[in-house]
Amino acid sequence: MTEHPMIVVHPAAEDVARQLGLAPRLPSLRGARLGFIDNSKHNADAFLHTLETILSRDYGIERVERYRKASPSIPTPPEILARLAESCDALVHGVAD
Repeated sequence: MTEHPMIVVHPAAEDVARQLGLAPRLPSLRGARLGFIDNSKHNADAFLHTLETILSRDYGIERVERYRKASPSIPTPPEILARLAESCDALVHGVAD
């Protein structure tokens, strides 16, 4: 009988999440340009619309730039994130069901 070494593979990911600090707060929302990412789940659009209404009325945001994902399970494309980072002061990622 020929002996072959047995290789054991552990299927779990070994990556460790990188610790990131919080983004600095905006001094004020007045005049802020916000980006909204809608994850396309049920009611995400309604939640973000209501949030925009409240932030405009009560905090004086200047405008909202929206992006709607094709599916909740796919990440936002890097070029979209780069565009929003360039044109917005803050970003809201809406998740709803």
